Amino acid sequence: MKSKKRGLACWLAIASAGFVHTVSASEFVILPVFGNQQDTGFQFGAAGIWEQAPEPDALAANIFFVLTQNGQRSLATGLRLPGPVAERQDAIELGIRLSQFPNEFFGYRTTFLAEGERYDEESVTLSAGWSYPLNTNWRAQATGLAAWADVTFDNPSSPLLDNVAWTTGGTAQALEFELSRDTTDDNGWPTQGSRFISGITTGQAEQQAFSIFQQEATRYWGMSPQWRNSVLALGAQWQFASADTPFIFMPSLNGTQWMRGLDGAQYRNLTTVSAQAEARIPLSQRFATTVFTHVGQIGADPGEWTESALKTGGGLGFRYSISSERRLNIRVDLGWVDGRGGAVINFGEAF
Repeated sequence: MKSKKRGLACWLAIASAGFVHTVSASEFVILPVFGNQQDTGFQFGAAGIWEQAPEPDALAANIFFVLTQNGQRSLATGLRLPGPVAERQDAIELGIRLSQFPNEFFGYRTTFLAEGERYDEESVTLSAGWSYPLNTNWRAQATGLAAWADVTFDNPSSPLLDNVAWTTGGTAQALEFELSRDTTDDNGWPTQGSRFISGITTGQAEQQAFSIFQQEATRYWGMSPQWRNSVLALGAQWQFASADTPFIFMPSLNGTQWMRGLDGAQYRNLTTVSAQAEARIPLSQRFATTVFTHVGQIGADPGEWTESALKTGGGLGFRYSISSERRLNIRVDLGWVDGRGGAVINFGEAF
């Protein structure tokens, strides 16, 4: 299961050392997670994933739940079913996310928490998608989205919000189309090949149309056996959204994938750009370690990317495979962005 944006990718970002305990049976794992982050206080959560087989159309399910001291509650579940086309690895993916999220608004600003605009968000997001393999390397996916949200800003007249749509919440419906090309040799731990993903989301929120465009590219190189068959991975992403994009759909520097160490949506704006490089070093059949560096920027348009310093950082990670037959990793990454750190616990690689 490779969805990285919602539902089928369960994640938890914490800003201090966490505790992980795993219970595994072939392709099943449970992660109780504890942590303490200055923005949320004490955190307690649990995540679980089950996969019937290592195939893109295999039956799979997951669930993620978290509570925090400052009142955040979040529940996300996902289900993948084999598709209706015989002898093709097409799949149906269903997801639901419920969130009560006291948070901070970082969009349109490049500084930290204390200077953000405070807001509270309550939202429900439903998704239903169908993916279909065009051939060995190409796959197309269409996903329907529906969202309901109540967003309350402490200072709704703030100039930070002049260009932000849907600041009081409402309802939104959208269709997302994605075309991907994958020539990698392994779904869980690629050692060669590349991935390209192009996506467009078009929808309507409170009678206002909006669109979001996304381009993502990754490349993998295997190193010599003297380096324990390590892998060098490079990735980059670009996002652009129209002016009337609802607040909770606005592009962000994703703290669990592209800028690890950030709170999930710490920096939002109408456009984002990010890139990262990572060395992945196997230590044994089940254990591995990683070292990575990343850079990113946001702006109302690409012309603003150069008006402030790029957000830079890096980090290191630990991997444990729950399967002895193939790499199906739990990852724990400790990352920093402009001196602000956090930990990410997730299933599968960041990119």
